[in-house]
Amino acid sequence: MNLPSSRIAGAAAIFGVAALALVPAAQGAVTNGGVSAAASPTTRALALVPPKIRAGLDIRIAYRRYALCAASNITPSQKTTSINGKTYTLGTGLCPIITGQTVYNKSLQGTGATVQGPSTIWSSFGTPPAYPQYSTETGWTVGPGTGRTLVVGTAPNAGMANFWGYPCVVTTPVNIAGTNYPMAMCAGPLMENIDNRPVANGVTMYTQGPASATIPVGFGKLTSGTLTGMEPFFLNPFPRA
Repeated sequence: MNLPSSRIAGAAAIFGVAALALVPAAQGAVTNGGVSAAASPTTRALALVPPKIRAGLDIRIAYRRYALCAASNITPSQKTTSINGKTYTLGTGLCPIITGQTVYNKSLQGTGATVQGPSTIWSSFGTPPAYPQYSTETGWTVGPGTGRTLVVGTAPNAGMANFWGYPCVVTTPVNIAGTNYPMAMCAGPLMENIDNRPVANGVTMYTQGPASATIPVGFGKLTSGTLTGMEPFFLNPFPRA
């Protein structure tokens, strides 16, 4: 569904109507790069990221399946992509698949739930009451997201990833306490913020990732641009009564 919910109405008032579609062109056509379906999920996910992306801000709400990378730790790859003329290293991470309300950027991913066929899905953001999370200290657990702040580039943190509106490949479920949870391998840029601009070391970021994560998923504090001051909305777009 589009933006006219009571929660998003406040956001729209702050954005201004024109700001909801700052760049009319969506990202370049998604391609699998000729990668075989037998390739690893990591290889397939990286192949789904276009070499050049034009990104704007067209923020929407939908109820559907999506990959939630909010607590994921990202591994850098040797591949890159260009977003609005800036080159970023790509990384990959394993993310649980959630069904529920999600806030997403139509400029990046369009309105469809899949990237390229039924074995693909978009990374996006929502606030489910609980979801699978992994840390080196505890292994896989299921629980609510626990937000924290950190400074990008302060050990053990070596960077950050946005992973909001990037492609994923559905992969093998993870069994936690006897229950299988659907998972996706997602790919996306490192050191890029939710407004599709670079993030520098020293910036405060918000994440639900564990303390052991070296490249956690999250977003940096917004000090300029259209989304300045919108951290409360992006941290909790679907507050519960």
